[in-house]
Amino acid sequence: MLTVAFPGVGNVRWHPMWHVLHAAPKGEPHVCTYLGLNGIEAYAPKFAAPPRTKPGSVRDRQHRSVFPGYVFFKLNDGFADWDLIRWAPGVRRMLQVDGAPGTVDDTIVDHIRRRVTERSLRQTRDTFRKGQPVVIESGPLRMVDAIFDASLDAPARVQVLITLLGRPLTVEVDPAILKASG
Repeated sequence: MLTVAFPGVGNVRWHPMWHVLHAAPKGEPHVCTYLGLNGIEAYAPKFAAPPRTKPGSVRDRQHRSVFPGYVFFKLNDGFADWDLIRWAPGVRRMLQVDGAPGTVDDTIVDHIRRRVTERSLRQTRDTFRKGQPVVIESGPLRMVDAIFDASLDAPARVQVLITLLGRPLTVEVDPAILKASG
């Protein structure tokens, strides 16, 4: 255990744990790099790239953060230069509890790392079955009844069947705008 003084809070009993930063949009890699260059362990978990993704492709460069906008960081004993973290490029704020940096237990971060490595932590995506009635909730086809047809190779595209002007059509949409009907 270590006693650390925080401006405006006083002395706080502290032992090395993970803390959390709120970063600028899509700024997690930059914050991690900056902290790493200053000897601070930083971690921003990312989902693995989809299968058949070519390195360097547009699909490979897509932002797939598990916690968008947040970076975990761990400090060594005796760390006192909090301004280095607070004013790091891309940092919006440090998450705090009663004026002191909020903490996340080592076991939680280790569990996240293990699940990301094992690929058992996956992006959530509503699953629909072929023939299931759905409603399109936003966009130009908002409130149109449809029938789910198939998931497509693209991570954010599915195919649905709709009837428009008396004609059956297949349409590709983002599954996030679909809702199960009924």
